[in-house]
Amino acid sequence: MSEPAAAASGSVGDIQPASLTALERRYRSGMQRRFGLLYHLSGLGLFLRRLRFEEHSAENIRKAAARGPVVYVLHTESMADWLALNVVLNRRRLPLARVTPGLRSTWVAPLRTMVPQLWRIFREWLSQGRAPDPLASGFLERAVASGVTSAIFLVPPRRLGSRRTRRSEDAVDHVLRAQQHAQRPVQLVPVVVVWQRRPKAARSVVGRFMLGTEDDPGTVQKARMVVSRSVDALVQAGEPVALPELISRLEGQAHGKQARAARLLLRRYLYRESRVVRGPGVRPLRWTRHLVLRSGQIRRLIAEEAQARGTQEDKVRREVESQLEHIAAKLSWPVMRVARWLLKQLWTRIYSGVDIPEEDLERVRAAVRAGSAVIVPCHRSHLDYMLMSSVLFEHDITVPHVVAGENLSFWPLGPILRRCGAVFIKRKFRDDRVHPAVFEAYLRQLISDGFPLEFFIEGGRSRTGKLLRARLGVLRMVLEARATMRAEQKITLLPVAISYEQVAESKSFAAELEGADKQAEDLGQLARAGSVLRKRYGRVYLRVGEPLVLDDALLGGAPLSELSREHQHEVLLRTGERVMHRIATSMVILPTGLVALALLASPARGIRHSVLLARAQRFERMLRALGAQPAVSLTFGAWAVREALQRFESEKWVKRLADESDDPILQVFSERRPSIAYAKNALVHFLAPASLLAAAMRAVGQPEGPEVEELFQLQVFLLRYEVTLDPDSSLEEISADARRALRLHGALVEGEDGDELGPDGLLAEVAGIMADQLEALLLVLRGARQLREKDLDVDELPGRIRDLGQGLHAVDEIRYAEALSLPGLKQGVRALVEDGVIEIRSGGGGLQFDEEGWHLYNEALRRLIA
Repeated sequence: MSEPAAAASGSVGDIQPASLTALERRYRSGMQRRFGLLYHLSGLGLFLRRLRFEEHSAENIRKAAARGPVVYVLHTESMADWLALNVVLNRRRLPLARVTPGLRSTWVAPLRTMVPQLWRIFREWLSQGRAPDPLASGFLERAVASGVTSAIFLVPPRRLGSRRTRRSEDAVDHVLRAQQHAQRPVQLVPVVVVWQRRPKAARSVVGRFMLGTEDDPGTVQKARMVVSRSVDALVQAGEPVALPELISRLEGQAHGKQARAARLLLRRYLYRESRVVRGPGVRPLRWTRHLVLRSGQIRRLIAEEAQARGTQEDKVRREVESQLEHIAAKLSWPVMRVARWLLKQLWTRIYSGVDIPEEDLERVRAAVRAGSAVIVPCHRSHLDYMLMSSVLFEHDITVPHVVAGENLSFWPLGPILRRCGAVFIKRKFRDDRVHPAVFEAYLRQLISDGFPLEFFIEGGRSRTGKLLRARLGVLRMVLEARATMRAEQKITLLPVAISYEQVAESKSFAAELEGADKQAEDLGQLARAGSVLRKRYGRVYLRVGEPLVLDDALLGGAPLSELSREHQHEVLLRTGERVMHRIATSMVILPTGLVALALLASPARGIRHSVLLARAQRFERMLRALGAQPAVSLTFGAWAVREALQRFESEKWVKRLADESDDPILQVFSERRPSIAYAKNALVHFLAPASLLAAAMRAVGQPEGPEVEELFQLQVFLLRYEVTLDPDSSLEEISADARRALRLHGALVEGEDGDELGPDGLLAEVAGIMADQLEALLLVLRGARQLREKDLDVDELPGRIRDLGQGLHAVDEIRYAEALSLPGLKQGVRALVEDGVIEIRSGGGGLQFDEEGWHLYNEALRRLIA
């Protein structure tokens, strides 16, 4: 029996390569490596020329082809979508579908192929009256089983105003049967063609009848989408689905039910892939307002507030509506496109671009596919608000709703940010019950609808470069929202580390560290920000840390609201610490950070250039061993360090002093050390345990012993608000890791009888990393003692201590100028007040002390920084 005849009989067996070409000619449903005259004359070549197809999609297809036969899965039968896939596969030289049930490629084929096929069509029409069908003949099943790349559609085409009818043969059913005879696992690759990046919007009944939905367009709508396709039109291929794994999920069902269930699952995969690019459907704001107002939480709030105030519920309802109007985002696609262009100019004008690895973007895509992605970055600059959104937009990922402080809602910035997805929240609630309740209800609705969300867990921008403690308010709302989600819909926290070589606000941060008041954001400040455009600030690095999926194990085995109050706080605190730790371990080693570490590891006013280079190399080696990832510029070695030094010199933080030798001296201006410390502090969490252990060893004079461990643990306790450590590791494990880091650095050497202290200079430079923060704690103890008779509150005390510290620094009793940083002194006061060492009398009359604790801490800190 000939191969075509065997195919027609429906028997299953291998298709020999020699006969595959004949079968393709018979069924005429294969993609083309080269297109013919009619394709170009129709204008499709022009319309499809600018389609984008990113590397991550191509890599998914390569992975699938390496594992087994590839079957491209598209949603609705559409020649336009099929040709779009054909075009981008040609561009990347990827496998083409050689059989596609329901479509004929004759009219787009080259003339030398088209003419014989048209003659065959005419002859078949005369003899049979219809074209052969790859499904009815069993060709698709045999082709897939033989390893031939194919394509299928899940839904038949929809004609204008007509009902869709199911085909008598189902492609999914044939592919399932093919797996029984295939030697390797069939790989299903979900493919979506996005003609418009604009978020989807609901349609009226008439609109659905005439045009169909956006997922399932009619002929008129499809033609309009192709002709009016945006410059961002793209084809995206998702993660391949191994068919045996899909079948195993449907085990136990009848074959017919398996095919239906498989079709539904594949449609879900396609929907998820489309949602990665366009996001979930956008409802009109009035409908979102309706959903929020009718939620049980808001109805109870209105009733309770009306009763508490002795007023009508309508009045409280109007207040709720007003608050929601002020909070809610108002997404506008035209504004987002303009903002995208402006931000692209910004990142290339004042910064040298944004660096984010493809694997980190894939973590975001995976989180969006799985349900609701909650992006949790650290906060370095006002530019952070649009940084992640612009990067995701550029990489074809739906932009998140960003929780922003109400201080940025001023005109004209506020309306622009709101239309780009900003959700505004008050900084402080005080006795306001309405605003936080409305914000939480709106946040829950966004998460329930599947919108990505972004909020800054530190609350405000870090003025020191150190990671701040997690603020738990919005995090609690996100965790509680999980209880309202469907079981299969996941909430994934994505910790994001943002590393700037230099922040645009460095001058204002330096002023605030010296005690200046924070300037309120307004139109005047926005106008003055134009001066920023005249400088270059290096490169921006984004890294997405290991995701946290909010499941029962993470939340303590039950929804957060069902836990006791103490257990709730414990879960929140632990989750916040995990997020901060994953942000910390994702920070990038920047040349500016290495130079800052080397400059500030000693209180000396200057350092030889050769000494700085050697010290920076030791710190880099240590950081890499601790898991920190280097910036690309560090591959250039000493050149990157010189570039960072030139940046510090241009800012007048460092001055190069020439002498008779070829090894110049670098003078560090004392008043600029806090600004240099900003770059150092971005990396200090990696080295903090090793630095604290080195300080303990120097104080005791030996490498190990109970006193060393006691001093190490005391420092960790006192600096609990300054150092980000792994909450899932014990202090013993952290100490062991620190000891290994010291050995690698050379500050600790292995002797015959165990560890021995290395050269004191090496041990001192590691201890010096955290010496400024220890000295800040000592200053708090000394300053509070001198101010004991003053009638001060907890907010006034750090500023007054700083004033005293400036005098002590002038006579070198305080060696590190960065120890006078106001945020560090505030955290020191907070820690010592919590410990009961310092007590502020509630009725006035000055301060009092736990004398034993004060003397214990004072003596320990003096030994540690000696």
